[in-house]
Amino acid sequence: MGIVNSFKFTKTVFECDKFLSATHNQYRVASVRPYTDKKGVLPDGLNLTLTVMKDDMDYGIDKSGNPRENNVYQNFDVTILNRNHEVKKGDYVRLLDFDEEHSYVLGFDLLLRFQDCEVLQPKGAK
Repeated sequence: MGIVNSFKFTKTVFECDKFLSATHNQYRVASVRPYTDKKGVLPDGLNLTLTVMKDDMDYGIDKSGNPRENNVYQNFDVTILNRNHEVKKGDYVRLLDFDEEHSYVLGFDLLLRFQDCEVLQPKGAK
């Protein structure tokens, strides 16, 4: 017999530094929505849907012997725990200050929270 209610003692960790490095920490904004924590614990912020534009990670070979696909052009959601930004659809952003304490991995779902983000200048912009 195992430990009852072991979920109270376990946490699946997202290796954020590895992800940010593999994807060059540069993402295109697909959508922006306001975020308010229903429990009132976290500050108001923004929910961003981001598109991965680069991915250097080697994901190995699948069961059929083919290379596994990378995450280029895949979307993922993050919460930025402040609203001090003029982020809009189409912008490129860099994620800052991963909030590991308030981020979770539930099955294959990622709930990723960051304290901040930076809007990047597009190449060639003055």
